[in-house]
This record gives sequence, C-alpha cells and structure tokens, in this order.
Amino acid sequence: MISLTDPMLLGVPEIDNQHRTLIDALNQFVEACSLGKGRNQIEQTLNYLVSYTQNHFRDEERIQKQCAYPDANTHMLIHSQFIVQISALMKKFRQTGPTVVLVGELNKTMTDWVVNHITTEDKKIGEHILKTNG
Repeated sequence: MISLTDPMLLGVPEIDNQHRTLIDALNQFVEACSLGKGRNQIEQTLNYLVSYTQNHFRDEERIQKQCAYPDANTHMLIHSQFIVQISALMKKFRQTGPTVVLVGELNKTMTDWVVNHITTEDKKIGEHILKTNG
C-alpha cells in the first residue's frame, strides 16, 4: 500500500487532493491483486486512469501556466508519455482480456509511475510555487 507522505505533498491543495484519490484507486487495485481479484478490478482501474489523467493533467497543467512554471513543456511531455502507456494497457486489455500478465503490468506501471512522478516531477512544481509565492 502507498500513502501520500510528506515528501509527496506539493502544498497545492487541489493537486494534493487529486493525488490522494489516485493513490486510493491504486491501493484498491493493489489490494484486489493481493486477494487474487486483480483480474476482476483491472477494467475499472483502467477506466479510472483514463478519466483521471484527462482531468488531473489538465488541472495540473493549468496551475503550471498560472505560476509560470519553467519546465511546463517537459512536464506536459511526461504526461503525454504516461497517457500513451495507459492507452497501450487499455488496448492490450481489449485484445486479451484481464490476463494475469496485464494485471502485473498495470500494477507495476501505476506504482512506479505514480510514486516516481509525484516525488520528482510534481514536487518541482510545488517547490516553484512556494519559491515564487514566498
């Protein structure tokens, strides 16, 4: 299970709250996997991720523009790459159904990307906002 710890908080309530809901969804999926029910939960999780990324990335990119975040273009590219990853997993799901291999891929992709992205890339946004707003 993952929790939104202090190193993961940006200090931007809107984004921190969205990250919290993403981590909750990730934890639900991880828990389902640990109970052998990951295959039953995969479609719901993939659909959630597609919706979440559209809304969250839009909001996060809006905030980056508002605060003149200097690495906004790079950050948007990283978001685009994650959308491609999720789209590929969704395509695989539609082709093969809820296989054990796909469950493992989704679990690893979500866990690695979410934790690494928030603690490295998103954290930079929070630091920039803090520095510019003093």
